[in-house]
Amino acid sequence: MSLAGRVYLVTGSTDGIGRHTAIRLAQAGGTVLVHGRNRVKGEKVVEEIKTATGNPNVELFVADLSSLEHIRQMSREIHERHSRIDVLVNNAGVWENQRCLSQDGFEMTFAVNVLAPFLLTSLLLDLIPKGRVDSRIVIVSSITQAYKLDFTNLQFERDYSGFAAYAQSKLCDIMFSYELSDRLRPLGITVNCCDPGTVNTNMLLKSYGPIGIPIEQADNEFYLATDPKFTGVSGKYFAHLQDAQSASLSYDIKTRRRLWQIMEQMTGATYP
Repeated sequence: MSLAGRVYLVTGSTDGIGRHTAIRLAQAGGTVLVHGRNRVKGEKVVEEIKTATGNPNVELFVADLSSLEHIRQMSREIHERHSRIDVLVNNAGVWENQRCLSQDGFEMTFAVNVLAPFLLTSLLLDLIPKGRVDSRIVIVSSITQAYKLDFTNLQFERDYSGFAAYAQSKLCDIMFSYELSDRLRPLGITVNCCDPGTVNTNMLLKSYGPIGIPIEQADNEFYLATDPKFTGVSGKYFAHLQDAQSASLSYDIKTRRRLWQIMEQMTGATYP
């Protein structure tokens, strides 16, 4: 499968599953926009990917996704250098064992895992081709999903735990994905979310130890972004690349739209 001529943006792609996904995309000939928050590390990773794959079409964009302004600045830089993004992979994520705040005053897990993809996707939507069956948005969630959403405690001012904040963020990502799929279906852009698998990333190793598969086998995001069998498929949650059931609350349209309005207010994002 050749991806020559197609443009992919993968957030959080200087490490872990995101880096592996960027490598797979570059190996297949795609133009890969690598994102990281550290320029020195990012430049090193980009050169490593170019060398390993022989693909010169790998670029770096730097932004701290906990900052709404950094996200807007990255969008401006992408617009200056590219007129099209065929596939956006919202991969970046964090797990914080202690409650801390972003510079915008949001709980950090919620800021990076939920608000960042919500704002970034809105800003880049004009670059994603409309009316083409292979225009895709992939949002990375997790089998670790909350089963409830307390709108009075979204920022975990009360009873903070790293696990609860992460599980809530991944439920929100699924709800965002389903709602966005409904909104973009008339434009011909597919939106799906996935569990990337239990993978020995730095995040997992710090939390649970080596209980997953090697990063080199973590291909769920790559296949969801590229495989023809997902052409035209939208509004789904995939685990092990199989259509799966997400938390029951994620199917509640009223709750999804309430969350959407809150995210709009927090980020200033606008969607069709």
